[in-house]
Order: sequence, then C-alpha cells, then structure tokens
Amino acid sequence: MTRIRAGEGTLQDVQALETILRQPIAIPAGASRKVPLVMPGNVASEVRSVCRALHFEAHAMPDRFPCYLLCRTGTDWDAPDTVLDELYLSARNDFFPDERFVLLMRGGRSRTFLRLSPLRPKLRRHLGGWPIAGKADDRECDDILETAAKLVLGAAWYEDQRLPFHVADVFSLAQFRAALEVMGFVLGSDLYKVSTAIRDDNETLIDFFENVYESEPLAALLRHLASGTMPHMANLEAKAREAFVKLNCGFSAFLSTAGPLRDMEKQQLYKVVLGCFFNLREVAARETWTPSIEQARETLEALSGECTRDVLAALDSSTA
Repeated sequence: MTRIRAGEGTLQDVQALETILRQPIAIPAGASRKVPLVMPGNVASEVRSVCRALHFEAHAMPDRFPCYLLCRTGTDWDAPDTVLDELYLSARNDFFPDERFVLLMRGGRSRTFLRLSPLRPKLRRHLGGWPIAGKADDRECDDILETAAKLVLGAAWYEDQRLPFHVADVFSLAQFRAALEVMGFVLGSDLYKVSTAIRDDNETLIDFFENVYESEPLAALLRHLASGTMPHMANLEAKAREAFVKLNCGFSAFLSTAGPLRDMEKQQLYKVVLGCFFNLREVAARETWTPSIEQARETLEALSGECTRDVLAALDSSTA
C-alpha cells in the first residue's frame, strides 16, 4: 500500500491488496461465519456481537484508501460517549478531529466520543506503582477513565475548543489550556453532583488529575469539592464567566500578533492559523518563532495563570 500511495504501485500490488480486503475472516477466531473487510458494516456487526463495548469502523481517506479503527468504548449509560482503549488503528486515519475527540458512527449517525485511550498507558503505569491500587487491571482503568469523563472531562472538553486547543498545543500554551478546562468545568458541570459523587471516594480521581492528566487546577477544584465545603456557587460561576471573557480577549490579542514567524513577518498570526490549520505544527515549528510571538505567548500565559488563580480564589468564599 505504501508503494501505491507513493504512485509506484503496479497492477499486481493493487490485485494483492484487493485479495486481502476480500478475504473472509472469522470473528471471533474459529467462528463459522466469516466476513470480508470490504463489507465494513458486516464486520462492525460481527465485532459488536462479540462484545457490545467493541467498536469497529472503516473510513475512506481523501485519496480513497481505507483506514480502520478497532476500539473499546465506555458502557456507562450515565457517562459521555468515550473511547477507552484503541486495539488497532491505521497509521493514516481521519478519526480524530483533535487529540481529545473521536468521530464514530453510532445508531446510524456520526457522534463525537471523548478520546481517553491515550491516557490509558500512563494510568496503568501509575496504578501499578500506587500502593492502594496494587496491580492495575483493565476494569480498574476503565472505571477511572469513565469516572473522569463523567464528572470532569465531559464538561471541561467541548468541541468549540478545537481551534484554541490546537493553537495551545502548537505554541506550548499550557497555562492557557488549563484555564480553558477550568472555565469549562466550572460553567458546564453540576458541581453539587460532582461533590456528592467524590465525597466518599475521591482519592483515586484527584490522584488521576494530579499525576496522570497532570492538571493541578482541576485537581485543586476537586480537592475542594471533596472536602464537603461547597463554594458560593453564584460567586464562583460569576468569577469563571469574568475570567472566560478576559481569556477570550487575551486569545484574540494573541491571534492578532503581527510577524509571528520567520518568512511570514507581514502576516498576522490568525491568518497563518486559519490558512495552515491542518499542518500548523510543521509551519509554526519552534525554530520559526520570532520575538514578537515569544512575547505574545508570555503575555497570554501570564493572563491565563491569573484567570485560573482568580477562579480558584473564589473557592474560599464558601457557604456555611
């Protein structure tokens, strides 16, 4: 397939690829019924008949070559749609609009799933060295990831963040990303429900956000909610809304930065971001940054840290 994509394939290569795709396979191994990969709908049905958490999907890339994903999804009906584990993924694929989300078909329509699978290896390693957890197993990892999605990330992540998160990743805006998540969590969650859920069993979830996801602001919020001392909700949400407005203004100013990259000194950053969105990481590599973007980055990071601290400070104005 590599030779074909490069324009160096022969008719024999195409025929060999077609033979592989049309070859019936048994799901599971040893089953009497077999289906070929050229019938992805049938393959998906057979996979789901093995276990309802298994999901198989095939997409056609823009060059018409297929890509495949076999994953395990969450089964908690009360949690957001989540991908907990990726069992097979084609090297070239179009399943992820960004690193946090997966686009999959469910019930005849495209749906957005939270992609927690990249956190799984680090979570497993961490649990293996955590005395109260002992040796981690798949079920334990699933439970922690689904709880994190249900109580925190389902609100902290939303699709409108795609552009700012992508820019944050490319320009190493860790404070900005953390601030966006804090605002999303405070404004999008039922904090009373979260507090009740973690009050009696909070250590694992807080530890996850401290040591696996590594977001101290989210961990601090959860630690306060787990203490049983509820903040004054009106004050907290007002402060989060105020901080969110300041953050948006700061991000707008960052995107207006002139001369952000070498050889693009006549462009404002937003033109580079929108014009090169899908290969921004290559276009805006660190070695191309100019002093103007370095200064703009420091300004936005300082503002983001200030916004996060303002929201966390509102936790101290608690109800009796």
